[in-house]
Amino acid sequence: MNTRPLRMQALAAALSALFASSAFAEGLTLLHVGDQESWLLSAQGNLRDNASQAISYYGGIDRLASVMSGAESAASAAGRTVFKLNAGDAFLPGPRLNASFVNLGSAYSDGGQDFYDAIAMRHIGFDAAVFGNHEFDLGPTVAARFAAVSGTTYLSSNLNFGATAEFSSLAAAGKVAPYTLLTTDGGKKVAVVGVTTPLLPGISSPGAVNMTAGWTAANTEAQNLNALVSHVQGQIDAARAQGANTVIVMSHLQNAANERNVLIPQLRNVDVVLSGGGHELMADIDDKLIPGDSRGITGLPQMVKGADGRDVALVTSNFGNRYVGELNLTIDDVTGAVTAIDGSRMLRVSGAAADADRVSGDSFLKTAVVDPVQSYIGVLNATVIGTSQVSLNGARGVAGAPGSFQAGVRNAETNLGNLVADAMRHAGGTDIAIQNGGGIRTSIGAGNVTVGNTFDVLPFTNLVKTAQSVNAEQLKAMMEHSVSNASAAGNADGRFAQISGMRVVYDTTRAVGDRVISITLDDGTVLVLDGKAVAGARPVSLTTIDFTAAGGDGYAFAAWGVLFDNATNTITYQQALQEYITDSVAEGGLGGVISASRYGAANPLDNAGRLVDAALAPVPEADTWAMLMAGLGLIGFFARRRAAA
Repeated sequence: MNTRPLRMQALAAALSALFASSAFAEGLTLLHVGDQESWLLSAQGNLRDNASQAISYYGGIDRLASVMSGAESAASAAGRTVFKLNAGDAFLPGPRLNASFVNLGSAYSDGGQDFYDAIAMRHIGFDAAVFGNHEFDLGPTVAARFAAVSGTTYLSSNLNFGATAEFSSLAAAGKVAPYTLLTTDGGKKVAVVGVTTPLLPGISSPGAVNMTAGWTAANTEAQNLNALVSHVQGQIDAARAQGANTVIVMSHLQNAANERNVLIPQLRNVDVVLSGGGHELMADIDDKLIPGDSRGITGLPQMVKGADGRDVALVTSNFGNRYVGELNLTIDDVTGAVTAIDGSRMLRVSGAAADADRVSGDSFLKTAVVDPVQSYIGVLNATVIGTSQVSLNGARGVAGAPGSFQAGVRNAETNLGNLVADAMRHAGGTDIAIQNGGGIRTSIGAGNVTVGNTFDVLPFTNLVKTAQSVNAEQLKAMMEHSVSNASAAGNADGRFAQISGMRVVYDTTRAVGDRVISITLDDGTVLVLDGKAVAGARPVSLTTIDFTAAGGDGYAFAAWGVLFDNATNTITYQQALQEYITDSVAEGGLGGVISASRYGAANPLDNAGRLVDAALAPVPEADTWAMLMAGLGLIGFFARRRAAA
């Protein structure tokens, strides 16, 4: 019997099966960025390729575009479909955004406002972006205008796009949507579903653009996160019903832990989650990093189980045009499902001559964006208003081991936090001041301090607000809120307050709402002792910013009964900082010198600081006794006796 035909048939069938299962599999490359926040010039912020600041040779929107273009070309040459995704916070108020308002007020093709950040987005050609919180910092009208000229589809499944005429128009035109469907070169549909942080009303200014998906102001953040899960699942299911074979959730939830611990474990039929808002640097151990950077999360991607047992790839991409994330996937040609992760990496954006991965910036963006913004910033940078004898810490702060975490304005007292709070108190002429850590955006190096530095540190249009009578109970309530999300491990939260005019001792091992042990004014007056407001303690005057006064970062001043002055003429907190630095010493300012003796580096382990976590730096018994004596008025009594003697 001749078996050759049977063998040939079997071989043909095997080849056919192999060809169907692998030869037609598609490669998909995701190039992703997030939290660009108008860092258009460099990773330093104001300076570009300046020998005095090595970090100024890294980052920059033109160099980021070159890195993305190189990665895209390589992937395309390998036969892979490439999608470019933006995880939100594409711009940030401050001097670099101000350059757009000064120079581009009628520059767009319709004769209206354009943005340097949007010019870059259009040139790079993002396939989708998600609304972060900073898109709404200047209100819904600016957010809508930016989305309209961004050249991409802006996404969010939990924002009401029918709330304003501008957003309704964008929704009708398909420029904003809950999700979008992209198509691979092989014809497969890939859904990208957007999710915006439920913290938005408290940390930005969305105005009439309210949140959907079961959001209520009475809920905690965790409750609102859980409430939106079923709504996001509904959008995923809708996209699948329209033929989506692969689903990417692009979420801007402020912390990748929210995606890892809350969102992904409750979702089904999701392949990739791209996280934004947290600034985490997720990278493999062999990825090149910008000097001074460290991995916040080691391993790219992170694999997390969904509700259906599916492995979901979680990625995030740092901030400030410093890195480009690349995730390579294989898609089954029949089902469209992700069958493999072919590789991933975090691509450093370098312009440093000594680096092998150095790139030349995109020439169009160098001319159209970097040069005009640099010229605008150059004027601010040239205006020196003082000098600092020390480096001023405006970092966010990164959690770690108790006592050895990275201290920043969102988790500990810092010298820059003290400076800003002092400037606020100076501007308001009050007893005390508080400044939410989330409103302080970067550090200042030792040396000359310029107007540009003050804008970088305090970029928002926050106005100084004062209240003339705050009692001890109200002050304790606001400081309890400040430290409610703090921990001995340095958990960072924008509500954490930098303070002036007082010393606050708290204990992060105690229950939330009962953490503040003592509050003592600079003149020795004790307002809170042993966790209780001192009976008969005098009221104090307070300065803060209008953002927190209106309830931002969850500060419930109205519920606490704090009445703010109805001032019509006031200044921004940036102006307050500038004036504090430049005002003469006789006027209560610094006379142009930020001294090391006054603003030396703060240490969370120092129990003599303004903000003391007793879990890290136990307060000595002598200090407790002094507070008790002060509360009883005995310190002043004995001081008078000594003076009389």
